[in-house]
Amino acid sequence: MPEITILMPVRNGEKYIKESIDSILKQTFTDFELLIMDDGSTDRTVERIERYTDERIRLIRRKHNFIRNLNEGLELALGAYIARMDADDIMHTERLRIQLKRMKKNPNITVCGTWAKIFSDKGNERNVFHFGHEIICEPVLELLKYNMLLHPSVMVKKEFLFNHHIKYQNYPYVEDYKLWFDIAKAGGILFVEPQELMMLRRSDTQVTVTKKEEMFLGSIRLRKEILLYLLSIYDNKALNSLLSDLEYLEKNKWMSYEDIFRFFVNLFNRMQSNSRI
Repeated sequence: MPEITILMPVRNGEKYIKESIDSILKQTFTDFELLIMDDGSTDRTVERIERYTDERIRLIRRKHNFIRNLNEGLELALGAYIARMDADDIMHTERLRIQLKRMKKNPNITVCGTWAKIFSDKGNERNVFHFGHEIICEPVLELLKYNMLLHPSVMVKKEFLFNHHIKYQNYPYVEDYKLWFDIAKAGGILFVEPQELMMLRRSDTQVTVTKKEEMFLGSIRLRKEILLYLLSIYDNKALNSLLSDLEYLEKNKWMSYEDIFRFFVNLFNRMQSNSRI
C-alpha cells in the first residue's frame, strides 16, 4: 500500500494537467499513488492522462458531480495520508516529503496545509499566500475569521476522517472550509507549514473568478454556522439576543455580516482572556 494518496479531481483540465502531473511525478518522496477523479470532462483531459504509463496513476471516470466524486476519492484512497491537489497547480518537488515528515514528527496533526506562491500565465500576478503559521490555536474561532488552509495544499490523516465519519458536504465552492470546521469540531489539529510548497495558478476561467459571488455567499453561510456553534458552547441567552439585534442591523444595511463576525471574534477573545485571569 502507498503511504500517501494524492487526490486530484479534474474537469476539463486539458490545458494544464500535464504540468500538474509532471510536478507530482518529480516528487522526491515516491511512495504515493495519484488518484485522479475525472469529474465528467468533455475535452481531452482523459486522453492526456492516459498517455502516462506510471503505475502509480489511477484514473477514475465519473459523471459530473464534484462533491460526490471527491468523497468517492476519499473512500478509494489507499494511503494513510491524503494529499489534495488541483489539476492546474504545481507542487514543489519536496512538498510530500516535508509534509509527511511534519505529520510524523507530530502525530497529533490532522490536517497540514502549506504556504504558496501565486502566479498567472499572463505574467501580471506574482503573489504569495502566507495565512496561518504552524499549529492553529482555537481553530474553530480562527475559522470564524477566515479560511487559512489552501485546499490543494493540504495533507490529511485518512483514519481521522473515517473514525469521525467526516466527509465533504454539499457546500458548493466552500466544501473545503466546511471540512476544516467539521475536523476542528471533532478535535482535529490544524497546522500550516510555513513554507511555499505549492504554486497556485490564477486564471480567468477558475472557480475563484467565475464563481466569486457564490464563494462569498457560501463563506457567509458557513461562518454563520460557525458562529452559532460557538454561541451554543457558551449557552448564553444574552449573546444570542445580541446576535439577533446585530442581524436586525445587518438586515437594514447598517452593518455587514463581516462586521458581526469581527465583533464576535473580538468578544470571544476577550471572554477567553478574562477566563484565564
